[in-house]
Amino acid sequence: MVKTALTNHNNPDPLLFQESLLSWFDQYKRDLPWRRTRDPYAIFVSEMMLQQTQVKTVIPYYERFLQELPDWESLAKAKEEKVLKLWEGLGYYRRARNLRAAAQKIIRDYAGRLPDTMEGILEIPGVGPYSAGAVLSIAYQKPYPVVDGNVIRVFSRLFLIKGNLKTGEGHKKVWEWAEKLVSRQRPGDFNQAVMELGATLCLSENPQCLLCPLLNRCPAAQGGLQSVFPHALKPSATVEVPMSALFIERKGKVLVKKRSQNEKWLKGMWEFPSAGGKNFEEARRKLAGDLKVRARRKPMLEVRHQITRHKIRLRLFGASAPRRLPLSGGFQWVALSRLQKLPFASAQGKLREWLLLNRG
Repeated sequence: MVKTALTNHNNPDPLLFQESLLSWFDQYKRDLPWRRTRDPYAIFVSEMMLQQTQVKTVIPYYERFLQELPDWESLAKAKEEKVLKLWEGLGYYRRARNLRAAAQKIIRDYAGRLPDTMEGILEIPGVGPYSAGAVLSIAYQKPYPVVDGNVIRVFSRLFLIKGNLKTGEGHKKVWEWAEKLVSRQRPGDFNQAVMELGATLCLSENPQCLLCPLLNRCPAAQGGLQSVFPHALKPSATVEVPMSALFIERKGKVLVKKRSQNEKWLKGMWEFPSAGGKNFEEARRKLAGDLKVRARRKPMLEVRHQITRHKIRLRLFGASAPRRLPLSGGFQWVALSRLQKLPFASAQGKLREWLLLNRG
């Protein structure tokens, strides 16, 4: 039987709070692959992948990544394109590049060992307060807290914290509670327990309060205020992004482009020649003019993909082959069968999969 913490929500007993939550976690935690290891490398990889990504999505990527790149040295030596390919489909590709840069720094500056201090780990590329606390507490059992969306939701209901909890004073209050309550004996398990509670029971919609180990000390649940906390922020207006891409084939090869390191987004990823515009027609004309090709007006395919508030609509048009390959810009002729080996971002990857299925 899981105990429940019966304390005033403004002045909880940390030990009773920890005992209730950890007893529940020990009994009901999900069996996740990164919970079967204490290897700082494996834990670090999992935390980088879990940023802004659901657990069920991460699991196969995590397992495949560790199989291909099992330690800091292999990751540090890997080519960027291989790392991006292993990451393909997870999105937010800066995380993959930062992960590789982190491995290189750890090999170069820390003799292949991830720093175990807050000051040291914050020097690692891609590491912020959340990931630092998560890795230090889980891998090294250091009593640092974590605050993510799940933690914010749990603490906002437990302590009736109002306002914008993702920034400013509201966010600071959540961190203060996290620091006050984190277990000194089992900090990694405690942090995972709070996140687990938010991910499985203390849900945004239809929270499973009757199963919660903290039900009797949650004023939001007792007062029927679950839908009020955390306060919903006004969503940002969505932005439609029309884009056009060209399918250009010559002698069994397809024209593709590798995005340069100077690009703002998706550095090092591959794509079919593409451009945005006020509408599809403007983008199609611009592409055709730049490559000096004739592009058909009827699209072969349209795919849709959303990144944050940007709704991307990407249409693929067939086009004639140019007389000569552009001399700059990362263009290459690639055999259709080799496209699968190159890292494509999500929307472009959907074009690739359709072409492989229908033209391969």
